Amino acid sequence: MAKKKYKNIKVEQEELKPIAIGAFESRKKTSVGIFIILTIFVLVVIFLPQITEKINEYLDPTPATPTTPNTPTETPNEEDPDNGENNEDENFYQYDPSLKIEREDVIVSNMSVDPTNNTITYSVTNNTKAYQDMEVLNYYLEIYNNEKTLIERVKLVPEGLLAGGAFETFTRPITNTSSTTIGYLVLVKKTLDDYPEVELATDGDGNSSLVCTNAHETVTYDFKDNALKSVTSIVEYLNTDANYTETYSTYQTLADSYNKSNGITSNFFINAGGFNITTLIDLESASRTYIFNADTFTLDTTAKEVSFEMEAQGFDCN
Repeated sequence: MAKKKYKNIKVEQEELKPIAIGAFESRKKTSVGIFIILTIFVLVVIFLPQITEKINEYLDPTPATPTTPNTPTETPNEEDPDNGENNEDENFYQYDPSLKIEREDVIVSNMSVDPTNNTITYSVTNNTKAYQDMEVLNYYLEIYNNEKTLIERVKLVPEGLLAGGAFETFTRPITNTSSTTIGYLVLVKKTLDDYPEVELATDGDGNSSLVCTNAHETVTYDFKDNALKSVTSIVEYLNTDANYTETYSTYQTLADSYNKSNGITSNFFINAGGFNITTLIDLESASRTYIFNADTFTLDTTAKEVSFEMEAQGFDCN
């Protein structure tokens, strides 16, 4: 059997060389990157509302508000009625004989205060072209001192019907404090709602009384369930009072005239020291009038109305 022959092959002697099949980054670099990514994610979550707001403002901007010039506001002079645009009833007028207060329906002028006799005198003009019942307008003059502290309130017109453009002069009694310390006047218009409530002692049948007095008059108003029913006036003068003879004659004439009115009985009595007059008014029959210086009011008038208005006419009521 023949032998096989082999060919000599030369094998080169070379070292083995590594072959790269992938690469690993540094662990340190990988950790830093992850930390940065997580930090950004957390910040985005935290500030997401603010970021959303800014994006919305960019996509849908709010129109700019036009700038308004800063115009200074004028404060009305409380002594100048022409500047009082808010509430005329709050205007203070410094007392002066030349003072003139004007409203749409009335004008008050020619004021004077007599500190000797403790009176205030003024003229009231109907500032319309038609007749007006001036008492129904319900205006009051409030008297303040120089510190603008209220001293007294005087009803402007106790009674009176005036034609358009006509005027009447009134002299009203005031306190000595008002006549000597008057500084300012305020003309106010009141409603029944402005009057403070009055609590009267009432018996079991709902009867009560309000007594109003001044230097020479005591007037008792009798109520039934807070509705006025009758009035009793007592006037007393001593023969030592100033102008006694003149007062005696005037009041005797007035008492006689009251007796001629329905529902009114007036009795004049003479005594050793002077005179007194007792007048009874039954409001079921009598119309509203004045008995000497006291208002009788009308049937069923409330106690708070009687009290407020009588005190504004120079009486003290309790």
